[in-house]
Amino acid sequence: MLLLATLAGAGSAAAQGAEHRNLTTGGPLKPGIYGRIAVASPTAPPPVIYPEPVIASDTLVRPAARPVYLYVPPGQVRKWKQHCAKWSACEQPVLFVRVDDSPSRWGGWKKLREQVALHRP
Repeated sequence: MLLLATLAGAGSAAAQGAEHRNLTTGGPLKPGIYGRIAVASPTAPPPVIYPEPVIASDTLVRPAARPVYLYVPPGQVRKWKQHCAKWSACEQPVLFVRVDDSPSRWGGWKKLREQVALHRP
């Protein structure tokens, strides 16, 4: 009986480990909770904004350096060189994780604009 409970627990832990985890909070990847992302399987990485890693530094990074997955606010992605030090990732190749239902000011602005357009005569 104990063996079955142990196996069931190991199976559920493996299923939970299959998700991408936010290393800042230790929880699953959620909109608005920013930080480094742990990728459970290199064959199933999270969706990214750019297909190639971004490097903020002007120095050459060795080609074998593995990219770091980060989920950061949209404004920081656009001006990465100014914000990379906050994440200790200026000298590393970075892949920015995309969360489709992420709250951003542009997303809210679009919704507000659509609502106003619907109410116009």
